[in-house]
Amino acid sequence: MAIGVLFGLLSMVGWGISDFLAAKSSRKIGNALTCFWAQFFSFLIVLIYFFLKFQTFYINNIPKFFLLFLLAGFLYVVATLSFFGGVVRGEVSLVAPIGSSYALIIILLSIIFFNEILKANQILGIILIILGIPLLSINLGDFLKIKKLNIASGTKEGLIAMFGWGISLFLLVPASKALGWFLPIVILRLFSVLFLASYIIFRKQSFRKNLQPSIFILLFPAGLLDMVAFFAYSFGVEREYASIVAPIGASFPLVTIVLARIFLKEKLVLYQIIGIFSIITGLILISI
Repeated sequence: MAIGVLFGLLSMVGWGISDFLAAKSSRKIGNALTCFWAQFFSFLIVLIYFFLKFQTFYINNIPKFFLLFLLAGFLYVVATLSFFGGVVRGEVSLVAPIGSSYALIIILLSIIFFNEILKANQILGIILIILGIPLLSINLGDFLKIKKLNIASGTKEGLIAMFGWGISLFLLVPASKALGWFLPIVILRLFSVLFLASYIIFRKQSFRKNLQPSIFILLFPAGLLDMVAFFAYSFGVEREYASIVAPIGASFPLVTIVLARIFLKEKLVLYQIIGIFSIITGLILISI
């Protein structure tokens, strides 16, 4: 259990910092290019390790999961683009908490297909974490001003992100248990880069639009930390229940908000503080 919690926390920190850096980059070059270059750089790095350790991997088993990886990569890219598109077109206060609730999908699918059995304190901890995520993500003032028509639009994009991320990360669980923690993430990243490149080409966008050295300073660590987070998630679900690892990793808004508080001087409001307390309490209950 300690391993699942530890690597869940590592994925939370990695995704939280990566999201913070990617948000700054997205304001300058857009979300699609930010996602592509961040994932491209991280893929190149792990590709070097892949060739150095080639003989230690279970390469012969990859074809068994080819369609799974293809579907997971496609769903991950659709979810990411839908999430960012919803944030741009709709209300952040509506899209963010829905998209960040993807852990619900992983938990439900893990219980149904893998018969994962949780203790009472773990169930309570998961509930507290899931309740804390929307409290961190939501802007209550903006949320109360949302009109009925806008709710429908934001809900659609948020739900696509939630189901896309949830299903794609769930599909990695059996592959991680069969192939180990490394190969599933490398192959998922390969398909993600290819799908993102196809999307950019289809939209007739330039891959070098507004690219400057200052952007690479953001994109390189963002991609690297995103990959570290995925590796931690894969390593965690290889050895522990996905229903334990997933909600901890999904708490990454906690890290992003703390960084925004420190570096951007953004203030925390009461319900965000409650969300932080809820997540921390949930983490403690899961760890017991």
